[in-house]
Amino acid sequence: MPAARAHWEDMFAAGKGFHRADDREMGLLAEAVRPRAGTRALDVGCGLGTYAAALAGLGYRTLAVDWADSAVAATRDRYADLEPRLEVAGLDFEDATARLPQAAFHLVTMRLVLAFMADKEAASERVRGLLAPGGAWVVTTPLAERLPEERRHIGLTAAEVGALLGDWSRGHWYDLEPDGLRIVVLRAPVR
Repeated sequence: MPAARAHWEDMFAAGKGFHRADDREMGLLAEAVRPRAGTRALDVGCGLGTYAAALAGLGYRTLAVDWADSAVAATRDRYADLEPRLEVAGLDFEDATARLPQAAFHLVTMRLVLAFMADKEAASERVRGLLAPGGAWVVTTPLAERLPEERRHIGLTAAEVGALLGDWSRGHWYDLEPDGLRIVVLRAPVR
């Protein structure tokens, strides 16, 4: 197992995750995407599942995926009571052979995940194919420029955020707090 993968497996197995989404963040998300009960969401890189569970709480039928087996197991264990609204699966989103249904999701979320992906452009293209017409892709990330030098690798640069916005027909962003996480909301064409 590669060292980076072992790090994530160990972290999730120990019950450690990232900054948890709070009520304010979920309220802002609900305002930005206006969830409708029964529509489908895909949470990529679900970690310990708190964000996926919150999406299910907003009414989405949510598929939570992560390539770390320990994350998948933890999410299944913690949120078994949310089935069938919350389904959990092991999946490496960067593996182009990993199958997901096309044009099936009204919301795709990547919370604190995209910065770690090797090919952000390929991830963007994959998301486009997964979104239903008018669906939203929500990327939550720290901005690299706001982080100390040794932690900049966990955020997106302003140029990367700009490239994301520029490739979509509609999009906007908002910050959770000054110098905090940035939320980018991108919309697929209605067709």
